[in-house]
Amino acid sequence: MALTTAVDPLGPLLDVWRRGPGLRLVPWESFGPRGPDTADLSRLASGSGALLLVGPRNRAPRTVLPGPVVTDASGRAVAAAWLPMTSARDVARFAAAAARVHDRGGAGTTRTLVVLGERQPRFDRLAERVTAIGAEAGAGAGGADLRTRRCTAYDLTRDDTVALLAAGPALGVYVGHGRPVGWVGYAGMRAHHLAAAAASPGHEPMAALLSLTCRTASRRRTGLSFAEALPLAGVATATLGAVGPTRHTANARWAVRVARDAGSARTVGDLVVAISPHDPHAADHRLVGDPTAPLLDAPAFEALHPRRLEEAS
Repeated sequence: MALTTAVDPLGPLLDVWRRGPGLRLVPWESFGPRGPDTADLSRLASGSGALLLVGPRNRAPRTVLPGPVVTDASGRAVAAAWLPMTSARDVARFAAAAARVHDRGGAGTTRTLVVLGERQPRFDRLAERVTAIGAEAGAGAGGADLRTRRCTAYDLTRDDTVALLAAGPALGVYVGHGRPVGWVGYAGMRAHHLAAAAASPGHEPMAALLSLTCRTASRRRTGLSFAEALPLAGVATATLGAVGPTRHTANARWAVRVARDAGSARTVGDLVVAISPHDPHAADHRLVGDPTAPLLDAPAFEALHPRRLEEAS
């Protein structure tokens, strides 16, 4: 579809971005058929709080951005995200979900890190470590509002996990094996499982879902990657995924830093900018959706928290 047609449904969200931390919307078509290059992105990052590149569906995440952040001429890192223009309905669904996340706030709003993982010993050990680090960070001066809960495939079934994420936690992080179409964990979690819940009454979008695994932002043998499908379905305002294979050690470093920094980062873009410089493999990942999504729980998740999450722990 024509990009100019697809951008129209972003209207309400554009107003949010104008009032917020300086997100710059970058239309692919403004730079010709090949889109912006690295020098263009560096120039656009100057004076911007974050970048969102919107472009045609036939472009894959691997080819449109050099990584989840770009640097301006001064060396400042800026979060950079991708959004494929699939249809006006998809874009409007994304914009509506993102606007709901931006509307969260006020006294008493919590921030929960949900630790997700495949049912395998090495991933279970990592999930346990991340949960402990998150709990420690939440108890510190900089993360007093951060709650961390372990919800791995040892703890919850796929259906229960879908229901939990559909209540709108601030942040989810998955460790385990992944594929372009989803996670191996939870008996095979696919975008359509989460999208079905997102279309149900009472659903609340997550602020961000980070898949620290292989290929969830890859287009290999799929028309749309898992990382791209979730924002367009209204499941999460932003996602992070890898465009190719990744090493478990690199994923573990990301997961640990997410747990340490989630309480102090205001947005998912802030979180990614804080983590990326510490990982030589950061360019393996792409950010999809709204990089300015605030890391806050939905009120519905706060109501669910005492019963469901404590049982999962």
